Amino acid sequence: MVGGAPLVVKLVEGTQGIGVVLAETRQAAESVIDAFRVLNAHILVQEYIAEAKGRDIRCLVVGDEVVAAIERRAKEGDFRSNLHRGGVATVATISEHERAIAIKAAKTLGLDVAGVDILRADRGPLVMEVNASPGLEGIETTTGVDIAGHMIAWIERQATPGILPENGRIARIDDTFMVCAAFFA
Repeated sequence: MVGGAPLVVKLVEGTQGIGVVLAETRQAAESVIDAFRVLNAHILVQEYIAEAKGRDIRCLVVGDEVVAAIERRAKEGDFRSNLHRGGVATVATISEHERAIAIKAAKTLGLDVAGVDILRADRGPLVMEVNASPGLEGIETTTGVDIAGHMIAWIERQATPGILPENGRIARIDDTFMVCAAFFA
C-alpha cells in the first residue's frame, strides 16, 4: 500500500468529499477497499498527510495563471476540508512555488481551467487532487474574484476572429462569441 496507514481511500466518482474515507490502519484500509470493490467502484488510495491538519489550498487555474486561491479548513473532528462537508474558507496567499505547481498540474492533465488542491506538507507542497470542473461559488464568494469573468477573458484571448475551428472548440465570428460544441460521428 501507499506508504502504509493511515491512508485516504476515495471514490473516483465522488464529489464534495462524499466517498472519502480515512483508514487509520492497514486492516481498515483493506476493509474499505474490499467494500468499494464489491460495488465495482473505482478508487484512489492516497497517503494521509497528518501535518496538513485538515487544511488544503484550492488554486483556481485559468490558462497560465492562478486567478484565485483559498485555504479550506475541515470542520472540527473531520479531516475533509470540503466546503460542502462543513469546511470553512479564507483567502490564501500562495508562494510562487505553489503557484507554479498548480499551473503545472493543470497543464500536465491538459486542462485550461482547473481547481488544483494542494496540501502543505513538511516535505513541501503536494498536489492532492485536480478538478476538471471545479465549483466556483465558494472560491468566488470567499475571494471576491470574478472567476467566470477570467474564464470568459481567457476564451476571448484564445479565439481567432472569423475562423471556425474544425475540432468544434472555441470560435469568434465578428464581435459575437461562440462556444461551439460539435459532435462528430
